[in-house]
Amino acid sequence: MLETALLMLTLTADGDLRVTLSPAADAAECEIDRETVVGILTDAGEPPLVALCGQTALRLTPFVHGAGPAEETHRYRVELPSAGGYAITPLAEGEACTTKEHAEPAIYCTRSAQAVLPDG
Repeated sequence: MLETALLMLTLTADGDLRVTLSPAADAAECEIDRETVVGILTDAGEPPLVALCGQTALRLTPFVHGAGPAEETHRYRVELPSAGGYAITPLAEGEACTTKEHAEPAIYCTRSAQAVLPDG
């Protein structure tokens, strides 16, 4: 089942890409969340690279503020088609991923403290 979620790509302190995925009740709530978070990050001097609302079947553990590199052990491939939306796929341990920002779709290899939740 698809749900609306806010996808954010930000840079970590060491220059890696971090992905966060935050569910929202609907598209309107997601857009409000997006505007709020983008404003906060921009005011802090760390604007996100990507902030998109879209539909996903992937469920992740809740985002926790302040997670550091030691907790960011989960890897994801994020695809951003030029037509809009996104696809996020977990990567297996050792699975290769190459960022291709100018491809169609654009591909980003990311890490996160958020883990995939089991189905159910």
